[in-house]
Amino acid sequence: MGVVRIAYRFMKILLLSYYFPPFNGIGPVRIGKIAKYLSRFGHDVRVVTARDQPYEPNLPVEISPEKAIYASQFNVNKPVALVFGQQGRYGATEHQHSALSRWILRKTRACYRYIYKSVLAFPDEQIGWFPFASRAGRCLIREWKPDLMYACASPYTSLLLAHSLSRKFRIPWVAELRDLWVDHQYYFQLYPFWRRWVERRLERAVIRTATGIVTVSEPLAEVLRKKYGKPTVVVLNGYDPDDYPVRTSSFNANLRIIYTGMIYEGKQDPSPLFRALKELGGFATHIRVAFYGRYLGAARDLASATGVEHLTEFHAQVPYRDSLKLQREADVLLLLLWNDSSEKGVYTGKLFEYIGARRPILAIGPFRDVASDLIERRGAGCVLHEPKDIANQLRKWATLKQTNGSIPDLSESVPEGLSRESQARRLEEFLLDVVKS
Repeated sequence: MGVVRIAYRFMKILLLSYYFPPFNGIGPVRIGKIAKYLSRFGHDVRVVTARDQPYEPNLPVEISPEKAIYASQFNVNKPVALVFGQQGRYGATEHQHSALSRWILRKTRACYRYIYKSVLAFPDEQIGWFPFASRAGRCLIREWKPDLMYACASPYTSLLLAHSLSRKFRIPWVAELRDLWVDHQYYFQLYPFWRRWVERRLERAVIRTATGIVTVSEPLAEVLRKKYGKPTVVVLNGYDPDDYPVRTSSFNANLRIIYTGMIYEGKQDPSPLFRALKELGGFATHIRVAFYGRYLGAARDLASATGVEHLTEFHAQVPYRDSLKLQREADVLLLLLWNDSSEKGVYTGKLFEYIGARRPILAIGPFRDVASDLIERRGAGCVLHEPKDIANQLRKWATLKQTNGSIPDLSESVPEGLSRESQARRLEEFLLDVVKS
């Protein structure tokens, strides 16, 4: 067994991922860090990814740039955008039509949208990347045959790509599912019921050819093990200590609470925090809450409706490294848990960034899930939902800061084992086992 392990100690690994740096999003960060650490461990890592991804290109690429191939893509959204967008033929002239004509146009748009979501965007909106990525993958494999392919989903088009290349070149592959595919908790909110019948068969045909499965939490892993009976491992998102600046000690009397990232309206709810600020009355003047990210309009409206808009700030999204600096400089980090109990197996990548920043976390949400369990088990902060309880905790933190001048960092033991490097080691061992088998 030892001889086999040495023979496969260093592998040639082809990562197939629509998302990859320099484009800034949780998907690109995760796969970028996997590429970074697998390369650092000595493996020869190459990447086939997409050009023109829908994120700002401000992430560092942490492998040799020539090892990443950015394939073109056909934007399957473009025909629909021409119909629905303001520059489209219908949108530009709708005001000129009668009420009946406008009703017909609305119904036509709804029909197009239904057909598009159900049929054309199959299995997802990134399917237009498949032919270009497939060609890039075939060219690369002919001159550099990998020992293993690692495909990252979502989008699930990445899995189709790995399945296709594996069949052609007989190369084992591993599927990473950050979310479940057909068993996703919001599947029926996104697609008509009949599509699941078709897509379930596609999923099974694709995943059954994978040698192993990687996912991001134990509840999701249990679903996948039961469904496919394949080796399945949990690799958390983690944090990278290389990315965090040294915390400065500039004094500010107010307790500063920071939130970074988007807010999913209807799925995350900051209103208990706003009601807690309202309940604190005059004492709340010692507290400020700052949000940095996208889709913050609903949260701003809630703050205004609660009468605490003077205690809140709303800022545009900032580059990844800047968001980590903000987290490190915060007194308290705000985490909005999911409002839906079906999300109990879903971590947010932000949680691991927060833990890496080693600042106390205030998690707000009505249900127990893997994120709240991790926070409490690690002593990383408080998990609360009732405004009265939140107000009491804010008062304690604000008083502590006024008394001592700062809120102490979390213990160094809190993030232990949760770094990107530790999680990449876990993934490496799994991939080595896959290649051996």
